[in-house]
Amino acid sequence: MTSQGFDFGKLRTAVESSIRKLAFPREKRIESVRQFVGMHYFEKGAQKRVPTNMLELAVTIYVRRLAARSPRAMVTTPVPNLRPFATNMGLALNQIPEEIGLDQTLRHAVIEAIFGIGVVKVGIASTGRTMLGHVYGESFVDLVSLDDYFLDMTAKKFKTIQFEGDDYWIPLDVARDMAGNDKLEADKHTTTGSEGEERAEGVSTDESVDVYGEKVHVRDVWLPDTGQLVTYGVTSKEQFNLVNWDGPIAGPYHKLGFSDVPGNLLPLPPVALMRDLHELGNSLFRKLAQQAEDKKTVAAFQGGQDDDVAALKKAKDGEGMAYHGQKPEQITVGGIDQPTLAIFLQCRDLFSYFAGNLDSLGGLSPVADTVGQEQLTSEAASARIAFMEKQTVTFVKGIYKSLAWYEWTDVVRKRTLQKPIANTSIVVQSIWSYETRDGDFLDYNLDIDVYSMQEDTPATKLQKIGQALERFIFPNLPMIQQQGGQLDFRELMALIAKLANIDELKTLLRFQEPLPDQQMAGNPTPSTMPAHTTRTYERVNRPGATRAGKDDVMSRLLMGGNVQQSEADSAGRMTG
Repeated sequence: MTSQGFDFGKLRTAVESSIRKLAFPREKRIESVRQFVGMHYFEKGAQKRVPTNMLELAVTIYVRRLAARSPRAMVTTPVPNLRPFATNMGLALNQIPEEIGLDQTLRHAVIEAIFGIGVVKVGIASTGRTMLGHVYGESFVDLVSLDDYFLDMTAKKFKTIQFEGDDYWIPLDVARDMAGNDKLEADKHTTTGSEGEERAEGVSTDESVDVYGEKVHVRDVWLPDTGQLVTYGVTSKEQFNLVNWDGPIAGPYHKLGFSDVPGNLLPLPPVALMRDLHELGNSLFRKLAQQAEDKKTVAAFQGGQDDDVAALKKAKDGEGMAYHGQKPEQITVGGIDQPTLAIFLQCRDLFSYFAGNLDSLGGLSPVADTVGQEQLTSEAASARIAFMEKQTVTFVKGIYKSLAWYEWTDVVRKRTLQKPIANTSIVVQSIWSYETRDGDFLDYNLDIDVYSMQEDTPATKLQKIGQALERFIFPNLPMIQQQGGQLDFRELMALIAKLANIDELKTLLRFQEPLPDQQMAGNPTPSTMPAHTTRTYERVNRPGATRAGKDDVMSRLLMGGNVQQSEADSAGRMTG
C-alpha cells in the first residue's frame, strides 16, 4: 500500500530488518544490566555472585557527575529589541523541568547512554485525554530504551538515516480511536520484543504478570526526508495515523552517545570497555573467596594417639590436657593464592584507570602524595568525564530547543512569570501566553545554554564561596573598598555557619556597630592587619598512603619482592 509519498509495506520490512540488526547490542546491554544489578536484585539477575561490583560503582559516579540534578536554561538572542522576549522564554522554560520530572528522565537517559545509547522523545500532548501520562497541551520528554528504539541501520551517520522510531503500548480504546477501527483487538502482554528477542525488563518481570487494562503494541516511525510521522500496530501491522510534521527541525528523537566508532552508526558505550575487567575481577575474587573458605588449620597427632585427639576436642580454650605421645603439630592446608590476589588488585586498578580514575572522580580516596599532585591528578582524570559532560550538555541543549519551540507555538498554555528587578527586592509578575508573544520563533535566532546539572550540595556551595573569596574578593578588596564596596562579614559568617551546619559559629563571633569615624572612612570593621605581612612555608615529606600505592606495596610483598621500610609502613596507614 502506498500512502502519501511512501510505501508502507516496504517501510515495515525495512524497520523489522533494522530491528534484527540491533539484536546483538541489545543482548550485550541486557548482559551488562545483569552484572550491574548482581544476583540479589531479581531471580533473573547475574547467575554468579558479584562481590566487587565495579560496574555499579562506575555508573553511579558517572551519573552523579553528568546529571545530578535538573538543568537550567539561559536564553539569549543577538537581536537587541527581542532580548526581553528571550528573557521571558528562559523564565518559562525553567518552569518545565519540575512539571515533567526532567531531572529523572535525564538521569535515566545518561544511564542508557552508559549501557548503549540514550534516547528521549520530545513533543507536546495533542489528544484530549490522558495518554502515556501526559495531558492535553503538556510538553513531554520521554525516555526511549534501546529495547524500544530502532533506526535505519543502513546509514553510516545519524544525519543520513531514512527512519527512526520506537515501540510503546497504549490503551485499547485510544488505539481504536487512532486507527478508526472499533474491531481492533488488544495484544497479549509480553516481555519479549517484536522479533522474539529478550528485553531488559525481563530481568525483573515475566509474562506471568497479569495486566490490568487491555493494551495495544504500537510503533512510531519518523521519516526525516519527507517530514512525516507514521503510527501503526506492531502485531496487526495496520496503519493507525500519519502526521505531516510541523514541529522542531530536529524531529522528535534526541540521542546521547559518548564514543563515536569510525564508519559505524551506534556509539561505543562506556560499559563495553569496563565489562571484561569487571567480570575478570569478580571471577578472581570469587576464586580467592573459595580458597579462603577452603583453608583449614588442624592439629596433627601420630598414629595411635586417639585418646589424645579426643582430649583435645573436649578441652576448652585455656584449659590443660595431657598427651602421651609426640607433641601435636599445627598443619595449615589451603589458603589464598598470593599471585592471584596480586592480579586481582592489579585488575581493580586497571578498571579504575580505564574508567577515568574513579578514585579521583568519585572522591573515594587520595590518589597522590601531596595536595598539589592530588589537584593535578584530579584535573587529568576529569578529561574523560569532561568530554562526557560536553556530550551531555549538547544533548540537553537540543532537548531545550525543542521545548522552546513547543512553548512558543503553544496556543493554549498560559504561565505566570516572576521577574525580579535588578538591585531591588521587587518581583514583577507577567503573563506568558500566545497573545503576549510577538513575531515568529525563527526570527529570534535564540541561543540556549544549559547549566547547573552537576551536584550542588551545601558542601559544594561552601567550597565555591571559599574559592570566590580567595581568588576574586580578598585580592581585590582594597579596590572594592575604594569604589564604595563592602564585604559584609556578618552575613558571610552566617552563610558559612548555615552551609557547614555549624550553628556554634554564630556564637563564637560577635559583631559591634562600627565607630562613626570608621563609617565615614567606609570600613565596615576596624582593620588590625599590618600593611606588610610575611609567610613562612614548612614542607614535611611523608611517605604516600594512597590506595594505589598501598596495593602496589601489598602486591610486591605477596609476590616475594623487596620493599623499603617506609613503603612497608605506608601499607598500614589510612588512605583518608
